[in-house]
Amino acid sequence: MNVGTVVKLSFFVSICFVILGALMKITHLPGAEALLIIGILGNAVFIVSALNEVWTSIRIEKGEKIMWTIAFFFIGTLGPIIYILLGRKRVI
Repeated sequence: MNVGTVVKLSFFVSICFVILGALMKITHLPGAEALLIIGILGNAVFIVSALNEVWTSIRIEKGEKIMWTIAFFFIGTLGPIIYILLGRKRVI
């Protein structure tokens, strides 16, 4: 499995598990914590694979690589969504 597939798959899996876990937590259903943990682990896999994709890219400058790194860690869910929808086409 290549890095691009891991980036997309881990992003969508983590978002789905976090949303489902949050909804279950709100309604006090059992198993919500496990889904949230799976979502967080999926997000960690996404961040590592996306940072690998960004930092090995030869199409963007170092300043933009730093910007994506900051976005992944400090902007929360919005940074990865922007990366998947808009920024990834420039990087790869």
